[in-house]
Amino acid sequence: MNRFIKVTALFFVGLFLFLVVLLIDLSPTVTKNAHIQVENAENVSTLITQLRKSFRNRYQPQQIDVSYSQAESLLGFTQRALPNLNSDLKLTESSAEIMASYQLPSYVFSSYVNFSIKVVQDSRLHVESVSVGVITIPGSWALKWAESLANSYTNSEVASKAIQLVARTEISSNQVVISLNPLDPLLRELKNIKTSGDGNEMQLLRIKTAHYLRLLDSLASADNLSMQNKDTSLSFYLHKVMLEAKAMSAKDSQGNSNSATLENEAAIMALAIYVGHRRFSTLFGDLAFAIDPIPTARKKPVLANRQDLSLHFIFSAAIKLLSEQGISVAVGEFKELMDRGKGGSGYSFIDLTADMAGANFAALAVDPRSAEKIQDIMSTEANELLFFPSIAGFDEGMNKLKFRQKYTNIESIEYLKVVEEIEKRLAELPIGVLNNL
Repeated sequence: MNRFIKVTALFFVGLFLFLVVLLIDLSPTVTKNAHIQVENAENVSTLITQLRKSFRNRYQPQQIDVSYSQAESLLGFTQRALPNLNSDLKLTESSAEIMASYQLPSYVFSSYVNFSIKVVQDSRLHVESVSVGVITIPGSWALKWAESLANSYTNSEVASKAIQLVARTEISSNQVVISLNPLDPLLRELKNIKTSGDGNEMQLLRIKTAHYLRLLDSLASADNLSMQNKDTSLSFYLHKVMLEAKAMSAKDSQGNSNSATLENEAAIMALAIYVGHRRFSTLFGDLAFAIDPIPTARKKPVLANRQDLSLHFIFSAAIKLLSEQGISVAVGEFKELMDRGKGGSGYSFIDLTADMAGANFAALAVDPRSAEKIQDIMSTEANELLFFPSIAGFDEGMNKLKFRQKYTNIESIEYLKVVEEIEKRLAELPIGVLNNL
């Protein structure tokens, strides 16, 4: 019996090592620089316009044109959000191949997982092949496995609906044209998604979010707000919800307490819905069972006397809760790069400061080590200086030419110095000390 166990163990160890040799490489196949890829990020704005039109016309067939430049910019954004991932796109007259290299955590030496996906022109979504390391499998197999896993994880048919959405793909050396069936079936199926997070804890989070929404709505109806025409600072709302979060987290007479991280997350999500945009409620989950209709602020609050900075802050905080902090900051940076183009407001380090401040605040609020402490700080008073740094001296409104002349690109020494200065100012805030816990 002991011999059988040893042989079995050796077999699995050998199989593991064999797979490691096949799947893991010592060098990357892709070494593309993100700052080069996002150089033409302003071109993505036309793609976003197409996507918005598709959602508005969800009952009609649509066509999405993606240029090589737009695709490159999106791959660059992905690398800014996930620094360990490098990716590239190769277009021919009939195929598109996405290649990527992911750097694994380095303990002794650098190692990478190199993979690629090749799609060919067809009257459907036709994945020709998928490669990981030296292993290549037929794309039809990979697509079926991915479809099955996604449907199983979400307990829905969302992956199947997404695949059926593609009516045709036309590929050339400079663009990909995707013809889509009506979006409505997929959008309907998205409402049925139930992931591993959709249990009692998620339901409790939604109930608590509804509680904070009711609190915010009651503040707006108070005489001291409704009778005033002057702008209301975001700090007022943040102070009120964090004061309530602290009270809700307090221990009762039996010594029991609610989770400070749960209360803080619900408070921030409610704020994002209320003063940001009601569509966050659909991303966060259906709240109709707990509060209907969803209340929103009659007038958006300000931050540093600017409404746009308040929105940047709260949007980034919400994105952090829905994803990761790196993605939240990358979204803000990419948006600024798009704004350099014609019709945009120009690159703004001030907007980027608000993005980074919002992501930082949310990260601290849901970290068990700092959740209660941030409640203590924010519940003392309504003061922007507690959580938002000075924006003095930062450039904004730069078009592409001015940005290049002064900062070259997003990985230049000049650019990184400004980012470091923003991080320094964030660290000097009263809540900044919590980053060192």
